[in-house]
Amino acid sequence: MQAHSIFNDVLGPLMAGPSSSHSAGCARIGRQTRLLWGKEIKKAVVVYDSQGSYPSTCVGQGSNFGFTGGLLGLENDDPRIKDAEEMAQQLGVEITFRTEKLSARHPNEARIDIYDEDGQVGLSVLTLSTGGGMFEIVELDGFPVFIDGSCDRLLVCCEAVCTDSTAEKLTACGKKIDRSEEHDGFVMLTVSGMVVSPEEAARLAENLPGVRYVRCAPVVLPIPMKVDGTAPFCTAAEMTTYGTRTGKALWELALDYECALGEVTAEQVLVQAAKTLAVMRQAAQAPDPDTTPIYGFLPYQSRRMAEQKAVVPTVNCGWLDKAMFYALAVMENSCAHNIVAAAPTAGASGVVPAAVVAVGEEMGCTDEEIIRGLLAAGLAGACIANQATFGAEVAGCQAENGAASAMAACGVVQLLGGTVQQGLHAASLALQNLLGLICDPIGGLTEIPCISRNVTAMSNAVLSANMTMLGFDQVIPFDETIETMLRVGRQLPAELRCTCGGGLCTTPTAKCIVSRRNK
Repeated sequence: MQAHSIFNDVLGPLMAGPSSSHSAGCARIGRQTRLLWGKEIKKAVVVYDSQGSYPSTCVGQGSNFGFTGGLLGLENDDPRIKDAEEMAQQLGVEITFRTEKLSARHPNEARIDIYDEDGQVGLSVLTLSTGGGMFEIVELDGFPVFIDGSCDRLLVCCEAVCTDSTAEKLTACGKKIDRSEEHDGFVMLTVSGMVVSPEEAARLAENLPGVRYVRCAPVVLPIPMKVDGTAPFCTAAEMTTYGTRTGKALWELALDYECALGEVTAEQVLVQAAKTLAVMRQAAQAPDPDTTPIYGFLPYQSRRMAEQKAVVPTVNCGWLDKAMFYALAVMENSCAHNIVAAAPTAGASGVVPAAVVAVGEEMGCTDEEIIRGLLAAGLAGACIANQATFGAEVAGCQAENGAASAMAACGVVQLLGGTVQQGLHAASLALQNLLGLICDPIGGLTEIPCISRNVTAMSNAVLSANMTMLGFDQVIPFDETIETMLRVGRQLPAELRCTCGGGLCTTPTAKCIVSRRNK
């Protein structure tokens, strides 16, 4: 079972909205491809799989500007990335998009072809955006490879007859060497766990007999991963055993987990958590409806709703009222293509800030205590990532808002001083409540019903935490609930998994909205 990093996979990326899969994941793919190319890109063609989710969502969810920004070298949290297509035109960089039938191994599949000065394809990669901003490059120039941005890698294409001697020489450069199958008389060697700089390794490789070309794939994720890192636990059951043995709290288990996987210290993990908290708080400042560009069809409403709160009769929901406005503001900023923290996705980015940060502030918690709540939330999310998915294209909105709600419930239990078991019980209860939630973004945008679902998921998280602290028995263990979520997601028809082919997307009103917008 693969262990997923908290800050690479769960509490992040820190990104421009609106979609972690379709904008942030694409931006990371683009940037990794640019680094593989190793120089300025003049012309690129991005080919979307006609059977996948990109064709119907690429504009509304930012895939076009995501790929373009990455290919230009922009980071996910660069505010300019939302204007990447205009930047490319100004720089004279030709980046175009088209659709073609590819392998359909994942709903978010695209091929990127980079052209050289002679107008020939100089680099071709097949890519997958796997959910929550994570990605994989699975083919390079026809060779099967695995590049996910988690560590430095060196790709060496050599003649098949020279494979053994080349691999032997490269053992001085890294801890691990993987070989592809032979393709047209050549083999691709992938060196990882670098013990020298990628540049030094590339110089060595380029001078070896039979080497056709060398490409570097530097780390692009915030936490570099150890090639030989082993998580102390991957599932909720294993975490419970580890917690019982060590006597540590949820947030301390999160530190142990992340440090075991990544090339980081506990202090560096806390620094990253503080950075995430700062982005969450900034994103909770609602966009100005009079000056902020609208990229979809829904006006920004949270500021005016907050003003109405003082004069319009509403049910007093106490701390949940502030949390509601937090969730609304974060999601509106995501829709405005402003910077948010995907937790675990941009489409669910309002849930954890609302339930953990806003509620923590209302409780009078210190920043240190709120950061501990975020770490606990991230740990619950890691259990989901390790065993299932955050991709709505794979499992519907239960994998986004459902997962975020489970994470937030665990984070609230940490704020309340609960135990490891209570945190996991609350996470299970929250996810159970949202099983089967479909993904049906009208017009391919993360507005309707995504924004209001974040509020629902936040409320569900807080009340699940309260029920757990008061002794409610969730009955089904968290691991079994995660497995059920993935199984239910696979049973959902494709129309209900972020393809705009079902649910609210096919109502008469939704069709009219989309029709008016497209005119």
